[in-house]
This record gives sequence, structure tokens and C-alpha cells, in this order.
Amino acid sequence: MKRIISNLLLLVLLAGISGCASVSSTSQFYLPVTTDVYPPKSKDTPIPILGKAPDRRYKVIGRLSFRSDLGWKFMRDSMAYNARANGADAVILKKAESKDQVNFTEVPPRTDWVAVPGPVVAVNNGGGNKHCKNQTYVTYPNYIPVYRPGYVYRWVQTIIGIDAEMIVLK
Repeated sequence: MKRIISNLLLLVLLAGISGCASVSSTSQFYLPVTTDVYPPKSKDTPIPILGKAPDRRYKVIGRLSFRSDLGWKFMRDSMAYNARANGADAVILKKAESKDQVNFTEVPPRTDWVAVPGPVVAVNNGGGNKHCKNQTYVTYPNYIPVYRPGYVYRWVQTIIGIDAEMIVLK
């Protein structure tokens, strides 16, 4: 039961992150580590994402750490967005994790009502003779119940976690 509750809490957390599928929503996970303020960079400024510290001198100005199920492109775009917004020259990706989480969704059984052709009925349009040319034929549908059994649907969700430092080159 604890595992189910922890999975539900994780899904609620991820829904909060991924419900707003914009990189600007990740700014809440940025933590400045200095009191120095740097002007934001323009949207077209390229921001390199490094796998290790650069050879040049640099200063760490902030940290970005979060998890999401929106894929690697979203994670890269989020790092670049937060670096630009806070005036960083580059990002050092300190840690990146990816794990697949298996989820199950239960679809309950149900009964549907399906229309099937019913009997054909001759309707007399105004003549007393049943063999008259004014007759029309009408079909009234019958509805029958169709039982659809329930099932459990298995799906895999990839969750990516990053820990990155925003730096200013000196």
C-alpha cells in the first residue's frame, strides 16, 4: 500500500511539472548561490551545456535540479532557458539520471448498448389496401447489451533527473 501511495505522490508531482509543458515553468527549481545579479541573455544566445568543468576560470551563480517525464530535449531547453534568464554563460551538467517507471492503469468492465437492425415494418401511407403503392418500409433498431471485460493496461514512463550548475566565465 505504501508503494502505491508513493507512486501516486510521484505522479502528482510529475503532473505538476509536466502539466505546464513550458521551460519557463522550471524556473521554480533554480536556486541562486550568489548575491551577485547578472543581466539576462537574449533568447538567441547559445548556451553550451558542458559535461565537466571548463579549463577557464568560472564562477558558479546558481543550481538547477529537478525531474521530469518530458524527455531530454525539454531538459536541455530548460537548462538553457534558466541559464539565459539568470545571465549564465554556460551550464555544467553535474548529474543526469534516467529511469523507466512501469505504471498500470485499470480499465473497469462496462456494458455498451449496440444498435442492430430490427424488423422491417410496412407502414401504410393513407390507402386502405395493404398492397397499395403508398406503402413505405421502416426499420426500427433493436439494442442489445454487449459486455466489455475490464483489463489492466501497462505503460512505461521515462523519468529524467538533472543536477546542473549555472556558471559565468571570468
